[in-house]
Amino acid sequence: MVNVFEEAAYWTAASDDAGNRLSGEHAYRLHFPAGQLPPNDAFWSLTATDTVGYMVNAPTGRASVNDHSGLVTNADGSVDILLQPHQPSGAAQNWVATPPGRFKLMLRAYLPGAAIVDGRYQVPPVIRVPS
Repeated sequence: MVNVFEEAAYWTAASDDAGNRLSGEHAYRLHFPAGQLPPNDAFWSLTATDTVGYMVNAPTGRASVNDHSGLVTNADGSVDILLQPHQPSGAAQNWVATPPGRFKLMLRAYLPGAAIVDGRYQVPPVIRVPS
């Protein structure tokens, strides 16, 4: 059985905002402005997957975050999700472990809110963090 859009919305990203393929050799950030986490009536999740779409095997068990992860907000109410192979110092609950090599991200919202259903909601870009 396949979910209809009103039950579940899915987005995938295989490249960053500059058009470069996502790679575990780099660190990335997904910045959600205050009040802009995916609107939903059930839950949302962000998962790192291999290029086929299978959840990565993260030894830390941190291959995904969701609305129950206890994400830490910034002073302005925004949320930064860190995407990198090694646990960052501080705000580890905002971290998604990425695999070596290429990977994709999948964002899912279940029972998506009206802003998703009518197309107003925009997922922020994946930004490579300078090393």
